[in-house]
Amino acid sequence: MKLALNFSVLALVAGFASPVFADEMADMSKMTCKDYMAMDMDGMMKAEMMMKEAMKDDAATTAMTDEEHMKAVSAACEAHPDAMVMDAMKM
Repeated sequence: MKLALNFSVLALVAGFASPVFADEMADMSKMTCKDYMAMDMDGMMKAEMMMKEAMKDDAATTAMTDEEHMKAVSAACEAHPDAMVMDAMKM
């Protein structure tokens, strides 16, 4: 519960910075797993929010908590390190 609350707070704080991040990574389809795995926690949280927004029509994605989504992205990227993040999530 405490961890979920921390992720919620981080997501809220990261949301205020997302317009800046959006300019840097406007197209999530261009982010590679290597790029994602090289990010610090703040960068990963911002990327998570953008990925969840990009995948908002996917029922499985919207049902995930931020923590579950981050674990899923990390697992997908570990399994497919040379893929684009969005493609790895669909594999």
